[in-house]
Amino acid sequence: MTGGGGLVAVVVPGRGAKIASLRDSSGREWLLGPGPDVPPPARGPASFTDAEMCGWDECVPNVDADVLDGVALPDHGEAWTTPWTVQDDGSWGFESRLLPYRFARRVDPTPTGLALVYTAEALGTEPVPFQWAAHPQFAPGPDARIELPAEATHVDGVYGLDGRAPWTAELADAEHVDAGEALKIWVAPQTPASWAGVRAADGSLLRLSWDVASVPYLALWVDAGMFARERVVALEPATGAREALSASREDGRAQLLEPGVPVTWTVHVEVLPDRPRA
Repeated sequence: MTGGGGLVAVVVPGRGAKIASLRDSSGREWLLGPGPDVPPPARGPASFTDAEMCGWDECVPNVDADVLDGVALPDHGEAWTTPWTVQDDGSWGFESRLLPYRFARRVDPTPTGLALVYTAEALGTEPVPFQWAAHPQFAPGPDARIELPAEATHVDGVYGLDGRAPWTAELADAEHVDAGEALKIWVAPQTPASWAGVRAADGSLLRLSWDVASVPYLALWVDAGMFARERVVALEPATGAREALSASREDGRAQLLEPGVPVTWTVHVEVLPDRPRA
């Protein structure tokens, strides 16, 4: 799929509709590619870090492995291990084998890039607890920085940072995470972000944006070789506020899919013109 500004995405439906490549008009590849030996697609319950660890996956309906009402939910959800099929509206999606819901994503061109249009729908007669998080593994190279809007002033640490802390220039510097370590933080829900970006050393900015009314949460992950083959930055907009769906539901911060009421949200992806950093 080619979008505005020459942004090109390559999608692999058989690998959970992974976005395997995201190149801009300069030819820059923003996503971490696979290693020299690409394993077969993962199927069923699997460890995310034992798979190919590349590209952009979708975490649905959970991130951490979890048990919800007696149902075991696998690591990083089930979307990434499920072959997606084309839907009636031209999107790609699947019906869950764990909970009664259907999930789909469409990739549309926009004047400035691409729009990822997501839909989740309950199947059956009862509401379904649910959450989604994007999991792109961006590899922007040395000296990359994470950028957030000014209103996102505080973050909550999950790994590599304890408790709530101000969002600082040090945290924004992807290089500040020591080799072999990682950092996982959430933007504090009291100061939500409507966009996030990764700026490369040459000034080019890859930016994701969304409506906080439908996507109210954002996690940030920097892996400096703990699991990934090289340093990666993940910008993870999400519809739930915790790693585990059960915890999001307990906090009242998970989606609840109502029967007969499909829910749709959009993430815009664009590469903005180079701007040298001060």
